[in-house]
Amino acid sequence: MKKILLFIFAVMFAPVAAMASLAGFYQTIDDHTNQPKSVVLLYEYADGDDTHLAGRIVALYGGDGKIAETVAAPAKVAANVRGAPKFSGLDIIWDMEWDADDRRYEDGKIMDPTSGRVYSSVIWQDAPGVLNVRGKIGPVGRTQRWHRIDASQLPQELQKLNASAWTPNIRK
Repeated sequence: MKKILLFIFAVMFAPVAAMASLAGFYQTIDDHTNQPKSVVLLYEYADGDDTHLAGRIVALYGGDGKIAETVAAPAKVAANVRGAPKFSGLDIIWDMEWDADDRRYEDGKIMDPTSGRVYSSVIWQDAPGVLNVRGKIGPVGRTQRWHRIDASQLPQELQKLNASAWTPNIRK
């Protein structure tokens, strides 16, 4: 009887257990130079009774491969995004919902901060610490691989960020 109850419990809660949080810092890679481009902090936020995943640029790399600016001192402007905000501090992912059957986040949006264009998005993880982030229009799209970064590798001001009260500031 004990084994049967354990089996039922495992089956009922397996989808919840399979949803490992993807929240954390990720390094993006430039598609053309294959060099580090930015650090995005993925964070969870409540929307009514649902929890969604969002992502905010918190740092940009310079040409030397080192972090050149952070949200504490943003400099570069996203000229093609409404309101011309700074890149550092810009929410580029929002409304991502966990799909336990497909084991991925979907039904959200991703913005190309260079062009300001917004696409449908899907995020999944094939290997620990590596995300596949896909922006798409219908079946056509592009997938990037983002790599998780331990906060201890980042400047102090990023290590101290507390995203627990963040909600996306969407600039469509």
